[in-house]
Amino acid sequence: MKKRFAILLPAVLAAALLGCSKEETSAPGTGATGSTATVAKIPILPGFKYYIGGPSLKRDPYGHFRIAKFNGEVEQPPSRGMIFGVKLDGNQLEYRVWGNGKLLAVHRGVMRDGLFWQEYAESYRDEKLVAREHNVNDDSIKRYKQTTEDIDPETGEVIRTKEASISYYPPARMPDDDDEAAPTGGGGQDSVTSEMLEGELQAEKPAKGAAAAATKPAPAASQPAPAGQPATPAGEATKPAGQPAKPAGQE
Repeated sequence: MKKRFAILLPAVLAAALLGCSKEETSAPGTGATGSTATVAKIPILPGFKYYIGGPSLKRDPYGHFRIAKFNGEVEQPPSRGMIFGVKLDGNQLEYRVWGNGKLLAVHRGVMRDGLFWQEYAESYRDEKLVAREHNVNDDSIKRYKQTTEDIDPETGEVIRTKEASISYYPPARMPDDDDEAAPTGGGGQDSVTSEMLEGELQAEKPAKGAAAAATKPAPAASQPAPAGQPATPAGEATKPAGQPAKPAGQE
């Protein structure tokens, strides 16, 4: 698969959580027993629901994993750990991710057939914006245009911009999933991957034919005959010893 920049949530979250942990353990103590740094509280935003279980993923009709729902809803989000804040307005969905009270990422997009299609995302480090991503889906050609901006966290200026055109279909066939993870309404993975592999199979046929021809045994060479007898033509099977010759005119 062509390597490209993307906002990878697991890596961002792991780095942020590690940073938060270091800050807390290295905070100077006060008094005889000491104390750790105070963790910021998660803001209660209008229209948002909060989850501690993370997202559940399912495959879309093209074979990509997408968010289907979030798990572990809570009334009051805790300050520690990983928290997801989700707001659904019609088919527009936004979710935010916090780690130990610090904002890590913001994602916005649209729900299509019960699955989240991302259109915009932001990534934060130490609660400073470091990257933005814009996705424009084109159903007519089954591709989406991805524009990524790397941002200087101190000045807010765009350092570099990257663009990519990415297929709806995954780059290679993936292992079959169980019934629970199979996408609904898409005809199943086999119907999708058959289109993807059709071109590869057609390309493999000539190669397989050439390989078969190369490995096919060559016809036997002419066998030398005893003195006074004609040589057996190449490729003609020799008759078993002792078998009488047939009369002329019979096969």
